[in-house]
Amino acid sequence: MNHNIPFKKHILVCINETCKNQGSDKIFEALKIKIKELNLKKTYRPSRVVCLGLCGKGPNVVVWPEGTVYCGFKEENIDDLIQKHLLRGEELTNLLYKPDIPS
Repeated sequence: MNHNIPFKKHILVCINETCKNQGSDKIFEALKIKIKELNLKKTYRPSRVVCLGLCGKGPNVVVWPEGTVYCGFKEENIDDLIQKHLLRGEELTNLLYKPDIPS
């Protein structure tokens, strides 16, 4: 798929109040450092976003442009995100967004 974007993928990290209280600012900084360390900066771009609309399910991370949404993301998930999702195209199934199903 050809997109007119300068990066292969953006990793959007919610930094709104709820996610930030759950550590999303630390996740963003650690992700940014890890991508730089692995020399992936020109291909993958972590970006802060104000809200992904999933408050209470966070910290929330979206891989764009495909729109994979991860909830309950933690710093220890960063290596899997990079190695499995970004580099091998494997979703982290245990963190995928699951809509609330009304009873």
